[in-house]
Amino acid sequence: MTQTTNRNSAIDPLRLALALCVIALHTGFPDGIGAVAQQVLVNGIYRLAVPVFALIAGFFFLGALRTGRARAYALRILSVYALWMVIYLPIYGPDFTSVGHVLQTVLFGYFHLWFLPGLLIGALLVAALHRAGAVPLALVAASCALTGLILQWLVLSGRVTMPLDYYRNGLFVIFPFFATGYLLALAESLPRIRWQWTGLALILVAVESMVWFRIAGGGFGVDTLFSLYLAAPLLFLGARQASGGWDGKRIASMAAFVYFSHILIMISASRFGLSGNIKALVVAAAALGVAWWLGSERRRPVLALLT
Repeated sequence: MTQTTNRNSAIDPLRLALALCVIALHTGFPDGIGAVAQQVLVNGIYRLAVPVFALIAGFFFLGALRTGRARAYALRILSVYALWMVIYLPIYGPDFTSVGHVLQTVLFGYFHLWFLPGLLIGALLVAALHRAGAVPLALVAASCALTGLILQWLVLSGRVTMPLDYYRNGLFVIFPFFATGYLLALAESLPRIRWQWTGLALILVAVESMVWFRIAGGGFGVDTLFSLYLAAPLLFLGARQASGGWDGKRIASMAAFVYFSHILIMISASRFGLSGNIKALVVAAAALGVAWWLGSERRRPVLALLT
């Protein structure tokens, strides 16, 4: 039986909270708290955002497959990706150095937009493998996840030199979490989650972030962790159990807009001389404010176009 989720669940507010975590990640918020605390947040807790986004997308993708909307789903990802790549073109375009550089940027995406081609890869792989059954799909996803983690370890430990795009991409990061969401949707019923379990999983994420801190010799750059494969599903399942009187569809669109637009706002804030915690708070407030304004009934079609 296909799992369904009421839009009154806390899944959409969770998306918005995690979009704000992405802003905190990219601005290093809070500033001045020390290397260890920064590691736990920036290369630990904040890293839940993309995995949970991918997992939620995979969870709802089952419905698209069963109703014949998988093609429309993929085309929608492509259209949103193309739109935001055009919006950001004046920023990254002047830095092109070769045709290969252009192709790499288009294939993997500018900065945070890598999530969209990654999401497309996740959807295409699940669509291609779902008829083989849950177990083969899970094994392929697990193999991809393990490969990505091994490549990350090789790079951060200094054993090999490799561009970030080669191991932080749709195949090795997005697809495993997308497949996890899809497999959860296939379940006849999902367990009720105690928040203590989610709390424990978040502690594991924090602890593992310190392991990676040691592997990297005190440096940063962790993009995925083993413990995220436990923490992301638990956080999703816990949010699915909660409910409230909010407009979930609107909040989901706002979360997507905050994610897609925040780098543009960050760059603008920097040009106004803002930095540190002030910059982070201004960027978050501006992104939320514009998202809320676009989410009004009259302007919602614009928000839908952008997300």
